Amino acid sequence: MIDLKELLINSNYKKETEELINIANLAYKHWETYWTGFNSTYVCEEILKDFENLNDFKFFIYGGFSSSQRSRIACFRGDNIPAEDALKSNFPAQGIKIIGNFLFDNATQDDFRSLLIENGVNQSKVGDIWTIGDRGAQGIIDNSDIKHLDEKIFYLRDVKVKVNVADIDKLQIPSGRSKKLVNTVEASTRLDAIASAGFKVSRTKIIERIENGMLRLNGSKVNKPTINLKIGDKLELENKGFIEILNLEITKRERWKVKLLRK
Repeated sequence: MIDLKELLINSNYKKETEELINIANLAYKHWETYWTGFNSTYVCEEILKDFENLNDFKFFIYGGFSSSQRSRIACFRGDNIPAEDALKSNFPAQGIKIIGNFLFDNATQDDFRSLLIENGVNQSKVGDIWTIGDRGAQGIIDNSDIKHLDEKIFYLRDVKVKVNVADIDKLQIPSGRSKKLVNTVEASTRLDAIASAGFKVSRTKIIERIENGMLRLNGSKVNKPTINLKIGDKLELENKGFIEILNLEITKRERWKVKLLRK
């Protein structure tokens, strides 16, 4: 069995790490594959770094398609490794289509995600959600939290929407977000300034999201936009991906040249 306290001591993702430890113990005991709930793919990759030396266990990250931004971790015994194709075909989730006319009332990924959560879907059971023009959204949800939604009618603000369950291979899978270098010059190294430039979101909206706990710095939620960042810091903004600070350099005019990696 895994020593829970030992792995949690230095983890930036204690809740997620504890969940993975619990399913690893189940996988070891029952000789079966167990899955975590959905987390950002970046977080999945980060927490697995603490498990690299545990030879008794193997892990697989998957979110329903190759470029998913939210994924689950499958855990199985190192002496009972399933084929990758089998893991994907038995992935415990289905597709969902949220159909409505948003031509005159635009809605975001966050709006559709909130609609699902408000109607009984646990946040950890929701994978990627993406918009389909002005016709609604599609996404991926855990099998156990989807049956009560099929063929149901809901309202997102004043827009009537219908929810349909579908196989994942019937969805319009979004194109993957490629890694991108971002170079910018900012007046300071404040969190709100760099996050705004890196995620291409207005300063006002970034501050709102920071204050609402939607941004993580090195794995921890922060609610102060005035924190000064340093090289190596990593930012995660819900539904917007991740940023790593590669370089900070002061200019002769006492401004900051910032080099970021967005993924």
